[in-house]
Amino acid sequence: MKMPGVARPAPILRTLGLLTLACHVSALRGQDLLENLVAGAPESSAPPPGAAADGMMLDELTVTAAAPEFPGGEPGPLAALSMQSVSVVSGETLRRQAAGTLGETLGWEPGVSSGYFGPGASRPVVRGFDGVRVRMMRDDLGTMDASDTSPDHGVALDPLLLESVEIHRGPASLLYGNSAIGGAVNSRSRVLARERLPGTSAGAFETRYHSVSTGWNTTGYATLRDGPVHLQITGSWHDHGDVRIPGRARSPAYDLLENPRIFVPGQIGETPVPNPSGRLPNSDSAGDSFSAGVSFIPETQPWHVGVAWSHFDSTYGLPYIFDGDPTDFFGDYRIGMVQDRYDIEGALELDHGFISRIDARLAYADYAHDERFIGRGNDAGRSFIDTAIGKHATEGRIDIHHRGFDDRLNGVIGFHGMREKLAASRMLIPPPTEFRVGSSFDTANTGIFVLERFELGEWTFQSGHRAEIQEITDNSLRGFGIVNEENGSSLSHSAAVTWARDGVGPLDRLAVTGTLAATRRLPTATERYAFWNNAGIGRFLIGGDLDGIPLGTEKSVGYELGVRLDRDPVGLRINVYRHDFDNFVFLQESNLTGGFGRAAQYIERPALFTGFESELDWRVFEGADGGILRLVLMADYVRGHNEGDDEPLPRMPPLRFGSRLEWSDARFSAGLEIRHATAQDRVKPAPLPELTAGSYTLVNADASWNIPLDGPELTLFLRATNLLNEEARVSTSFRKDVAPLPGRGLSVGVRCEF
Repeated sequence: MKMPGVARPAPILRTLGLLTLACHVSALRGQDLLENLVAGAPESSAPPPGAAADGMMLDELTVTAAAPEFPGGEPGPLAALSMQSVSVVSGETLRRQAAGTLGETLGWEPGVSSGYFGPGASRPVVRGFDGVRVRMMRDDLGTMDASDTSPDHGVALDPLLLESVEIHRGPASLLYGNSAIGGAVNSRSRVLARERLPGTSAGAFETRYHSVSTGWNTTGYATLRDGPVHLQITGSWHDHGDVRIPGRARSPAYDLLENPRIFVPGQIGETPVPNPSGRLPNSDSAGDSFSAGVSFIPETQPWHVGVAWSHFDSTYGLPYIFDGDPTDFFGDYRIGMVQDRYDIEGALELDHGFISRIDARLAYADYAHDERFIGRGNDAGRSFIDTAIGKHATEGRIDIHHRGFDDRLNGVIGFHGMREKLAASRMLIPPPTEFRVGSSFDTANTGIFVLERFELGEWTFQSGHRAEIQEITDNSLRGFGIVNEENGSSLSHSAAVTWARDGVGPLDRLAVTGTLAATRRLPTATERYAFWNNAGIGRFLIGGDLDGIPLGTEKSVGYELGVRLDRDPVGLRINVYRHDFDNFVFLQESNLTGGFGRAAQYIERPALFTGFESELDWRVFEGADGGILRLVLMADYVRGHNEGDDEPLPRMPPLRFGSRLEWSDARFSAGLEIRHATAQDRVKPAPLPELTAGSYTLVNADASWNIPLDGPELTLFLRATNLLNEEARVSTSFRKDVAPLPGRGLSVGVRCEF
């Protein structure tokens, strides 16, 4: 298996080429660029005078909720029908928040935190759920990477190139599959043009420098139109060094508990592992991504179709974690991941009749990643691939939207299917006597669902159902004549009712939504049959079925109450929820240490999740020239409890508060953020105690200046993070005690839109 490289000249050349293209596109505005590249049809129509090109680097980030309105913006046609909590982060907000990983980008949205494994890997954690329960998607289909098998595996997306992201809080199983029992994050990519460009060209280019990692990010995209044909290309490149941290890498409690040490031949006793200060070793990252897509979007026809290819390549380090054995290899792990993906999609909009819209999508991805051990100290010079994972995945869906009763009825009927082949090989005997053992799983999943929404005066009623069939085949021991198969089916149901009225007492509008969901999730192949070392969590993974007792279908009943109050210029949203699980499947420290080192096994227990999230948006002042002073406040909390063993579930987010004060006008914007996380002392006690996480406060500031030019638009921006240089360790991370968040840093950049 190929190990993706680190910094190479090719990504830089691609970036420079993209910048050159951007300059040419800007200079040749109004000309038919596609006609200069390929022989094509002449323009069917000229752009209207003064038509503005869509030049945003990041347009929109969507989060789906049970509220009658969607905070921050409107989601896509499918997500708009969700019965769960939705909000939208769009435009300048998304550009400001965009970070190297999706988890960091969304980590302080209400109800959303992140699992941090260093700057190279950070997945969103939604209401305390992570892994397979929060489905990571791109354009309504899965990201088709290995991020659901372990949180240290990166998501194959560059947030700086996204057009939007939809975050579904609460069960999104009806829309996106039985695995999305805790939520979903649906990113809208730029691999295809989906709306007709007014002119013949549009795009953007951006570069930014980060002082905390002495690193660079460079991104860009361009859309060229020739009649109905749209060519869209994107590209990005990043190269970051080890991040600066406020103090030492390892917490005092971790050093006291673990006493990390190594055995050095020829010496008496064991040598302590140094605890680095000021920089977090092996936290660097590098990579690139690019795509090309062609869309056919007729001007006078209500349909479009497109095909695209995209490539993602990333290499990053995982900060050192002690595996509990001083005589084991001493060194670092680096993960290299590569994905090539092919997408076909089309949409048809109908003005009349029962069916209003049909969307169809199909994607195939070839993914691979290596977990390479690189020796230090006495093991310096030793390097080998410990665990390698490969995946071939195909996924498709058809969504048929319909309406009736004078548009009071709106709904969707969908067909959704996926098939994937996952292979993992682990090092049993390292070089020079190399011996590897492999695992191989085939998974096929087919589902059909229906969601309906009916409006009757002040009341809106919703109902949804999904049926799914899943087949898993474990071929790991096929050579010995042993094949394990697990077939199952699931039914999920959800219902919601919303009452909304304008002019309730002093309020401009009051809306109350109640949701009830009975969801079923079939365990994945990894949860059932995993048997390999996981570098990210420093544990050997053992599937839940390997003890001879197969995992059962995960069953849960969820209740949610959402209230939205509006009195101009203030809006307030509050959601409270409860999820009861008959058999919650999660990773638990295992006593099976012989021959494996430290191990973690998937187990199932009754569990209860309760929590809330709230957000207040107040336009404090509006100037005559269009300037707005806005104050945003948020708070969230989730409590997860293992009812079977009467103990807290591991890696739960703490109570959090956040605020942002922002001024913005047509030319300038500036903001100040304060984010506080309380201490998390509700931790799992045994068999290996989970350490508490202390409280921390992050203070960030940002500013941007819009400089209109003759043609393109130039924006200068800067963002200062962790101004207090606080030591922050996130309780949702397996590596919180060895990898704190970065210290004080400054990012500066420039963006050109045309």
